[in-house]
Amino acid sequence: NPATPDVTTLSLTATDTVAEGGKITYTATLTNKAGTDLVIKLSNGETITIAAGSKEASITVDAPSDDVYIDAEDLSVKGEDTTGGDFEKLEVSSTAAVTKVTDTIDTTT
Repeated sequence: NPATPDVTTLSLTATDTVAEGGKITYTATLTNKAGTDLVIKLSNGETITIAAGSKEASITVDAPSDDVYIDAEDLSVKGEDTTGGDFEKLEVSSTAAVTKVTDTIDTTT
């Protein structure tokens, strides 16, 4: 009977609401400390690195800039791929980190 591997879960959260052109902070959180640096590739092309011995790391990115023809929108980002970490079993949460990008009102003539 093989031993049951210790499961570590990776979750991703983001700034709840931001105005167009603002900043969004994405935070990756582990349920156990990383044994080696863990690199997480996000669905928006960004990466977050959780250092060995840590359980959390964040990055800050620019929200979409103002577009007079686009109203408010929701940005949804997930963890797509991981390398490193030295875990027996790493489960990446399928729950997306969602940020509501609010529209800044511009008048066009």
